[in-house]
Amino acid sequence: MIFEKYAKYYDLLYKDKDYKAESEYTSSLIKEYKPEAKKILEFGSGTGIHGRMLANLGYNVLGIEKSQEMIDLGYQNYPIQNKDENFFFSQGDCTKTFIANDFDSVISLFHVFSYQTSQKLAVDTLKNANRQLKQGGIFIFDYWFAPAVWKNRPTLRVKKVENSKFKITRIAEPICFEEENLVDVNYLTFVEELPNGKISKIHETHKLKAFDLDDILYLSNSTGFEILHSEEWMSQLPPSEKTWGVCSILRKI
Repeated sequence: MIFEKYAKYYDLLYKDKDYKAESEYTSSLIKEYKPEAKKILEFGSGTGIHGRMLANLGYNVLGIEKSQEMIDLGYQNYPIQNKDENFFFSQGDCTKTFIANDFDSVISLFHVFSYQTSQKLAVDTLKNANRQLKQGGIFIFDYWFAPAVWKNRPTLRVKKVENSKFKITRIAEPICFEEENLVDVNYLTFVEELPNGKISKIHETHKLKAFDLDDILYLSNSTGFEILHSEEWMSQLPPSEKTWGVCSILRKI
């Protein structure tokens, strides 16, 4: 399973990610398109940072995360302080795990939808979101935008991060399959344990799919949704060939 081997390094690798701004942006979309929303289901919670921040903004958030290692890390790093906390998550699969049918909104952030690399997986994800929403509930998700992906094309990237325990170097090498709108990102991660100097190597391949707006229209029409809006992630600009990440808001009809 992806993320299994380096789950415990995940938050360090993404320590520069502005979870606060992304959570506030997501909340602004919910307030615009479903202002009465209180109960949120999150697909692909990771270690639960977005979910906790949205809970702090006043929502009741339940999360589904495929990797038990990520869940364990989330509860380890951010233990529940009291029984009244309004964020919880558990192991499950966003294509099929059913929690309840009374959610005001379903969200799926950080390109989780692009990990649905076949039409069946994408349809199953949308159907699973639909059946858990109240009538008129909304599904907010972001994904790789195909016109921008193929205009700019993925390139080899190297990322280096460290804290008091680890020094990490991660190499991301993409292999592109443009006709299928697919990219295999081969991650080679070197982890140096401080201060003993022990070095370990982790290899994982993450398969991702890019979508265009016609894809989203087809998928929404096939699964009981209508598209309310699509925009560049975080900027509110229209999707374009400069827009690697796009966010769409769908409504259950």
